[in-house]
Amino acid sequence: LSLPPRVFDVLNFFDRDESSRIVRKALAETSDTHRIKRSSTGASGYNVNERRTSENGFDTHGEVAMEVKRRCFDVLGFDTYVESMADGLQVLRYNLTTAYVPHLDWIDDFQRLQEHNFDSEGVGSNRFATILLYMSDVGEKEGGETVFARGWPPDVPE
Repeated sequence: LSLPPRVFDVLNFFDRDESSRIVRKALAETSDTHRIKRSSTGASGYNVNERRTSENGFDTHGEVAMEVKRRCFDVLGFDTYVESMADGLQVLRYNLTTAYVPHLDWIDDFQRLQEHNFDSEGVGSNRFATILLYMSDVGEKEGGETVFARGWPPDVPE
């Protein structure tokens, strides 16, 4: 879909059954850190960002989440799965009036207080890759999209 930044469309990455199981687990989650609630930002704590109006939750170690995270590593070309280098699955829910507005997908550290590493179990810092999995029952022309504002299609000259 784009080369700078690299954006790829991987068809049939997961199936409807896996999608349904991930959603059911997210909706049933009761722990405060992982349950579906108003989206927040930041590397620590719960910081509501008024521009992100979606709701989100996390599945870090569920059976399907682990299968999907391992599959992500395979697609990225890693020889082995390393849990300390993986985030949990972030499950987002949007309604008609909600959105996840444009943002950079890394942790800002303007004061350089965090040492750069990919250990997501500890402090962590910036991501090697972000993989978006779409689990939706919305029709193709009914809304719901991701825009890569700085993306450039590989078949279109700059």
